[in-house]
Amino acid sequence: LEHEGTIDKFSGDGIMAWFNAPITQPDHPLQAVRAALSLRDSIKDLHAALPESFHMGYGIGIHGGESVLGLIGTEKRWDYTAIGDSVNTAKRIQENAMENQILISKSTYEQVKHKIVARALQSIQVKGKSQPIEIFEVIGEK
Repeated sequence: LEHEGTIDKFSGDGIMAWFNAPITQPDHPLQAVRAALSLRDSIKDLHAALPESFHMGYGIGIHGGESVLGLIGTEKRWDYTAIGDSVNTAKRIQENAMENQILISKSTYEQVKHKIVARALQSIQVKGKSQPIEIFEVIGEK
């Protein structure tokens, strides 16, 4: 990826990508947001060239944190992937994104707020969390 992320997998209409591994990226939260903005721009350009019936929507969720990265699976099938609470949280945030929306967690926002324009949204309650998660919608870069 242009923003030094790694595409982990495609699943249905979803893509999972991670940043900051296996090589450390000091600005990985910003690179993840920039990758999302680049994807948004690319889809907008694609829509300009396609009939409306071929337009597609997307929803992006970004959250950072510790995870386990490595070969996961059994002897018959191994995947090099990331697992853990931060991965699940990113997925839960993504599930709450409306069409064409980029959502980030508060912890990600705190790391990138000096470089992006975002607006706070109502906290969301997600599966696996006892407390609501504060989220922000990314509008663009400053």
